[in-house]
Amino acid sequence: MKSRILVGVMLLALLLAACGPQNEPPSAPPDLDLSVQVEPDPPAVGEAVLIITIRDASGSPVDGATLQVHGDMDHEGMMPVDREVSESAGGEYRVPFEWTMGGGWIVTVTAQLPDGGTVSETFDFFVEAVSSESIINRSRVQDAAAINIAYQPDNDPVTGGDSPVTITLTTESGSPITDALVEVVGDMDHAGMMPISATGEHIGDGQYHVPLRWTMAGDWQVTVTVTLADGSIAEESFEQQVVMPAD
Repeated sequence: MKSRILVGVMLLALLLAACGPQNEPPSAPPDLDLSVQVEPDPPAVGEAVLIITIRDASGSPVDGATLQVHGDMDHEGMMPVDREVSESAGGEYRVPFEWTMGGGWIVTVTAQLPDGGTVSETFDFFVEAVSSESIINRSRVQDAAAINIAYQPDNDPVTGGDSPVTITLTTESGSPITDALVEVVGDMDHAGMMPISATGEHIGDGQYHVPLRWTMAGDWQVTVTVTLADGSIAEESFEQQVVMPAD
């Protein structure tokens, strides 16, 4: 008797399972052709445009998608470059981009399609060239009449991303210099890196606030160029270590 009851319970469980909701297999990704071109080509350190084209299986352009573009180096320590764009014409999406360093790059394009679907594809690029703005290629500016240039990061430690510095200018006698043009350029200690740069804003008592965005962890050389009211120029370099931000 007990065995009959047990068999009945098992049959009932199987019947309920068969009648219950079934998990549908995940839908296949849409059959799309996603391609990327770069301007300028070949890729060079500095500003660029990624031209991303999306077409369906019949070759018709796909407009109305939202693209997430994530660019990263093929080694650790580099700040990634992220962009988003939703405007297109004829299935062509133009994405302003910046190659911040020479070397191997991995660019992942994720498209959120108008019908709710998503497609993602990864592309490899090699970027080479040293920017003409790099201090590696700049001749040294002759120092003007002696002034004191003090460099101080606002954050300790300095982390990748937005981390400003303060430049303080004083005369030999210690008086603040309040009417100078302060330009700051940061460059890595090796070729192939896109330098960072910013202009200081005087905030009082000879102090100039300089917003910098550090694009990679590592050792940096920071060059401060000061143009005084009389047109004379002074320049001084400082060493700066940058670490990756904590998770």
